[in-house]
Amino acid sequence: MKKAIFILLIVCLIVGASSCEKKEPPKATLLLKKADYFYEKGDLKKAIFLYKQLMEAFPDTKSGKVAAENYIRYSEMLNAEIEANKKINFDRTKSLARAVELYYRDHRKYPDSVDDLIPDYIPKRVTDVWGNPIIYKKLSKGYIVACFGKDGIIGGKDEDTDFFIQDGEIVTIPNIK
Repeated sequence: MKKAIFILLIVCLIVGASSCEKKEPPKATLLLKKADYFYEKGDLKKAIFLYKQLMEAFPDTKSGKVAAENYIRYSEMLNAEIEANKKINFDRTKSLARAVELYYRDHRKYPDSVDDLIPDYIPKRVTDVWGNPIIYKKLSKGYIVACFGKDGIIGGKDEDTDFFIQDGEIVTIPNIK
């Protein structure tokens, strides 16, 4: 019996460990196909979620190993995309605030609305990368320019990061007077 086990071990070493791995579970293959589908459709968040599930549930399978590689690669891609979108949104928020400041310089008052800035200071309404409007609000003394991120509501992180410029200053939380 010991001799048979020893021979089997030698055969596994010679042929390669991959041929001695457990049979690929159908659920692992299905999860990998599903994750790949969402990646191909451009839904990185859903693909990453499925790759993580797969690599945790089936770490020693071929699908689990592929999922682990894809999870790392696509997570880095998603983070880079989020950071790029945040930068674009911040730059667009600053450009609207700059237009407000130029309007003030020329008129010695803040515009009543974004429409007062078109076309002399900005060509059209400013939006974030998802098409949500970047908001301008005239206050009794000063103004606020705000971008509310992908979700379009106050608060959030990553894609939902908010940006505020009040009276020419970048602020974390605006002081509405």
